[in-house]
Amino acid sequence: MSIRGKEVRPYIDDIMHERLSIIAEYRDVQLAELAARFLEKQIAAEWHEVSVLIERSERLGKRWKAAESDRK
Repeated sequence: MSIRGKEVRPYIDDIMHERLSIIAEYRDVQLAELAARFLEKQIAAEWHEVSVLIERSERLGKRWKAAESDRK
């Protein structure tokens, strides 16, 4: 599987990198692929939390520029 989409290069702690490498080897996947999967899962979870808060605050009259452009 190739990595698709836009490129992001996060720097992680050495211990976390070692753990990620072990997990990737155990699951027989490329390190970058596994890192992308983990990052995407975390972004999806965070997005859910933020989108709920955005909806609640919009009911109170708050407008979000980034949210408006994202929903078009």
